Amino acid sequence: MQLGVGAGDRIERFLRAHSTGRLIVCVGSASVSGLVWLAERAPQRPVTLLIGDLQDRNFQHATDADRRAALEFVQRSDVDVRNWYRTARSAAGRSEAHLKVWAACDERGGPDAYLVGSANLTTAGFAENVELMAVADSSEHDYLNGVLEALLEKSWPAKDQLVERIAGPDAQADAPRPHRRPARSGQHRRQSGAPKAQTGCGKQAAVLAACLLGCGVAVLAQALRFAGIPRRPD
Repeated sequence: MQLGVGAGDRIERFLRAHSTGRLIVCVGSASVSGLVWLAERAPQRPVTLLIGDLQDRNFQHATDADRRAALEFVQRSDVDVRNWYRTARSAAGRSEAHLKVWAACDERGGPDAYLVGSANLTTAGFAENVELMAVADSSEHDYLNGVLEALLEKSWPAKDQLVERIAGPDAQADAPRPHRRPARSGQHRRQSGAPKAQTGCGKQAAVLAACLLGCGVAVLAQALRFAGIPRRPD
């Protein structure tokens, strides 16, 4: 059985058939090369990009040229980047945006065509894995539009976070460190090496210790006298 064309070919066909209007791309994960792939196919097209998983591991491997191209694309003013996930999975239900949907919008900004399937915004998804991408029937449009609207409404801006991921760990290491969090009100850090001031209780304890030491010396001297052992002169 022939597996058919790759997901990338199916997406390109969809983009050619719907070449104008805002493009909405929702995927579970993305990579630097995947972003470059999208940038080359939407050079002057507004894009809303929602990525569920923005962890570092997805952006570790990339060439410097690809990182520059991906940064140029993401930092465009007409590219909106969103993120959505939950950390308390068992308590709050579904944990991560994992859908793979491409939606082409009409002149009014509403989606009027959908491509759905399994491919993420990665080279593996476009060209290496066995993926499926299919145009949704018009009878499914209301359902798909409802899911996208609810997801985008709950999502939050993530352009700065994605830029940081694309720049890579070397750029993050060179970035200026944020200022240390200031001490809370009424709390002040003591300078290293400065003597710690004694409280009233500390002074009383020192006096008591000195008294006990003096008493101990006197008792020892008395015991030696009764035992007939002469005391060594000071």
